[in-house]
Parts: sequence; C-alpha cells; structure tokens
Amino acid sequence: MKVSQYGVDFIKSFEGLKLKAYKAHKSEKYYTIGYGHYGKDVKPDMVITEKQAAILLVADLRNAEIAVNKYTNKYIFNQHEFDALVSFTFNCGSGNLDHLLNKGKRSKKEIAEKILLYNKCNGTVLNGLTKRRKKESELFLAPYISMEDIAKEVIEGKWGNGDERKKRLADAGYDYATIQAIVNLLLRRK
Repeated sequence: MKVSQYGVDFIKSFEGLKLKAYKAHKSEKYYTIGYGHYGKDVKPDMVITEKQAAILLVADLRNAEIAVNKYTNKYIFNQHEFDALVSFTFNCGSGNLDHLLNKGKRSKKEIAEKILLYNKCNGTVLNGLTKRRKKESELFLAPYISMEDIAKEVIEGKWGNGDERKKRLADAGYDYATIQAIVNLLLRRK
C-alpha cells in the first residue's frame, strides 16, 4: 500500500514546513528540516527549497510505508488505518511501530488505544504529540468505504464535478486519480 494524498496532507499539517534546519527539542541528536526530515544529513544552518522539502518527504514517507507494509501478513489495513500508521511511523520511527503493534500481536482496537501513549519526549508529555496521536487514533478508527463504492457514488453524482469533486475526495482521504481510474473502468463496463 501507499499513503494517500489525504495521508500526506495529514502529515504535513502536523510537521509544517521549515526551510531552515532546527532542533524540535533541545535533547535531539540531529536537526530537522523541510516537512519533518530528521537525521545526520541535516546540518546546522542548512537551508533548502520547498521542492527539496517535498523530495525529502517522499523518501521519508516511502521508508514509513515499507515499515507498515511489513505487517500486511498480519493485518489487512484499510487506507485510513494505513495512513494513520504511516504518520505514526514517520514521526516515531519503525522501532516504535514494532512496539505499538507488538510485532503484529495487537488487535486493531488495541492499536488505536495504545497509539495515544506515544505523546512524550524524554518522559515529558507534549501537547503537540498528544494532539497528533489523538488525530492518528481517530483516523485509524474512521470508517472507510471501498474505492469502488466511492467510484460508484461519483458516477451517481454524489461527489460533485470537476475541482469540487477533486477537493471533496481529497478532503475525505481518497486519491482522486485512483478513484477517477475506477470510475472510467466502471463506465467502460456498462
């Protein structure tokens, strides 16, 4: 699976965009830049462009996707669940994902509850992390309709037209291009 555009926007909303390197917390070993890119490759006083930040984000999200996809033999994730776990992994790392899922032994209900506990930095509860974990838990638990069912609703006119449709689908967490491809396939079958 891949993170949806909704998932990308969800992550961006928490990370924000910083084009100059900074330390999110004084105890951190490395600097952060762009949309939450963190690591030894980020140097003090480093400055990047928005385009470079987007490139770093794609690479970082790919690593988070790989980590979550390792659990597809244990879980069948819907898009909302996957997006929530990619957000969590992007922020907390794959080691914490393994711990959160208890290496695939936790139920989905337990995952949604336990994700809320990852709201600390060096033992201190941070308001921003508390908000993010709450939103990730809510996204993880949100009902998700199959893309084919959404495509059928698009054909019926329930999602509007043109840019309005595109925005409404993205806001609901669906990838417009994927839904439109399914719409086209369904229309060809008629």
